[in-house]
Amino acid sequence: MVLESWRRNLYAIFVAELVVLTGFSFANPFMPLFIQELGNFTNEQAAFWGGIASGASGIAMFFSAPLWGIIADRWGRKPMVLRAIFGGSTVLALMGLSPNIYYLIGFRFAQGVLSGTVAAASALVAALTPRNKMPFAMGLITLAMFTGQTVGPFLGGFLADLYGYRTTFFITGALLFIGGLVVLFLVKENFQRPAGGHSASPGDIWRLATSKKIFPLLLVLGTLHIAPQMVSPIIPLFIRELDPEGAVATMAGLAFSFMGGVAILSTLAAGRLGERITMKKMLVFSCVVTGLLYLPPMWAGTVGQILIFIALSGLFKGGLMVASNALIGLSVPLTQQGLAYGLGQSANSLGNGLGPMIGGSLANLVGLRPVFGFAGLFFIAVGILAARLLTGQSSEKS
Repeated sequence: MVLESWRRNLYAIFVAELVVLTGFSFANPFMPLFIQELGNFTNEQAAFWGGIASGASGIAMFFSAPLWGIIADRWGRKPMVLRAIFGGSTVLALMGLSPNIYYLIGFRFAQGVLSGTVAAASALVAALTPRNKMPFAMGLITLAMFTGQTVGPFLGGFLADLYGYRTTFFITGALLFIGGLVVLFLVKENFQRPAGGHSASPGDIWRLATSKKIFPLLLVLGTLHIAPQMVSPIIPLFIRELDPEGAVATMAGLAFSFMGGVAILSTLAAGRLGERITMKKMLVFSCVVTGLLYLPPMWAGTVGQILIFIALSGLFKGGLMVASNALIGLSVPLTQQGLAYGLGQSANSLGNGLGPMIGGSLANLVGLRPVFGFAGLFFIAVGILAARLLTGQSSEKS
């Protein structure tokens, strides 16, 4: 059977994002460990610098994502996907050459400016997919993201323990390059500029970002991404603290992989539930329950316990991502999809930038364990915020 063109494009983008996001996840288990190697830092100091490095990427993406969104609406979404993938490939390979923490932070900043594959791919999929198929398409992109987050950390941690941190960065760059080739040769976009030559301008960014339909959603999206990033630089260091002689990168990779695997199952469930409940209800419920699931790691006494607790924290993350991505696509007309997803990526990136900085600073002040408690309370607060602010989306179903 010949697939419809939108389905062919969707499946090609799914494969590319799966490969790319697997590569992007390679460094998650060993980035703080690599930082310790660069500067001979303590666990708390490595958590702090890891937060700064991760935050630099998020802050850079916060400023650059809307501009890339404007370019996407003006010149096409496929070129932006290629820019994000090939740009990320180059910068990640360069990270393997970092001589000290300052170079690494600089490369992470460049990664934030050049990458952003999820937003670029989401805008492309939204433009190519019929509106009534949007939840299915966004669910598939979310599935690629969580699958990459499941496979990538374990492979990255294993390769880092086997070949070293620097070599693993080079492997990551090569993997992203392959994903870029999939989009380059298999995805077809028949892009047409808006009628009359009109396309978004910097002024349009402000008008859309401050609109009653989008601004509350952007506020929720930004805060939603702070909590998980608070614990991201903590996990490998916490595992090292529990088992100093173990294969820390591999175990940290397993922790991220287990969480991603559970999130995959929750994504599949969220895609089906989205036909029965509103996106707002899914988002609020997922926030509150995820917040409660972030509390148990504070009391973990062994590596096995921390692996289980972190895995359970992914139970409702599928609902978070499916609902937030669908709400963006359903909130604007087709001609503003690139700008809307650029703003969404900008909000996400702000959270991704602030989260590691907050988590790293807290770890440096109060230790590693309490950061999980702060993250859990933050998730619950975001759920309350979403319940109060997203009044305009209360009737939207996926």
